[in-house]
Amino acid sequence: MIRNICVLALTAILAGPAVAQSVSTFQKTLPISQYKPTLADAWQLEEITDGSVPAEIVIDTRDKAPNGLTDGRIAVPAKKKDIAKAWYSEPTTRYRHGVLGDAIEAGTLVVETPKGQRLRYRLPKTDVFEDITPRLVDLDRDGTTEVVTIVSNRSLGASIAVFGIVNNLLSVKAQSSYIGRSNRWLNIAGIARFTGRPNLEIAIVEKPHLAGLLKFYRYTTGQLQNSRETAGFSNHQIGSRELRLSSVALVDNDSRPDLIVPSSDRRQLLMVTIAGGTLKLLSRVDMPAAIDKAISVEGSKKSLVITIGLEDGRIFKLSR
Repeated sequence: MIRNICVLALTAILAGPAVAQSVSTFQKTLPISQYKPTLADAWQLEEITDGSVPAEIVIDTRDKAPNGLTDGRIAVPAKKKDIAKAWYSEPTTRYRHGVLGDAIEAGTLVVETPKGQRLRYRLPKTDVFEDITPRLVDLDRDGTTEVVTIVSNRSLGASIAVFGIVNNLLSVKAQSSYIGRSNRWLNIAGIARFTGRPNLEIAIVEKPHLAGLLKFYRYTTGQLQNSRETAGFSNHQIGSRELRLSSVALVDNDSRPDLIVPSSDRRQLLMVTIAGGTLKLLSRVDMPAAIDKAISVEGSKKSLVITIGLEDGRIFKLSR
């Protein structure tokens, strides 16, 4: 079994499958600062001072990745289909960006099937996984699992890369265009049916420390289609290992998931929707300091409660 797995892994590395290019048909809209909120609800911001919420807000309890990054974790899907686990492996220092607090990134993606077979995809020496933990979802709802990752090239910066098992090999199924310049990064903000269509959309913030462009990609027929671009967002503090400064929840009453993500200076919490195909700002809430912790959500719609940690150490609860 081990010998067969090694052969499969080597074949996947050498095969270098053709990758469909992303399709950019996006609409460039006004910066989010120029939008007016569409929800009239008044949000109540209350500081939590009784110690009932941990300082890190959302504790990652997933198992640590073997032979992985120091804080890399094993991703497990909601339903175990063709992939039961995934993680990053083989740390490397060949990309000296260090946007995540150090210059150690991963060189290999590992997936494990429900039967325990392990498949690997080793990146070329020009690329790394500039990420902490992969994401396991069925993007096109066809019953197979996609692995959503962040791949960076030492000359061209970051991209979204979608992997999956094809003919018993771990392969690249689609990849967005690289940002186009070294040391330019993106962070995944959420994956959900934001438009209400059957396929899931991948929301990202491109260059969260600079332009802060919110983009939505839809995976279909082996392509990542980018439909819109709006400036004024950030879901990462430079140098931090915390990538979860965003969340998905039902904010309004249309039963379609909405995205919760900070503004470019991280001093506002923004709630946006693309239901109906047009980006709308649902709510904007001013914060007393910059957000720098994972955002926790409980409940939905009128009962939604959002917990937010700030860089000055204070923790707040946001509710209606």
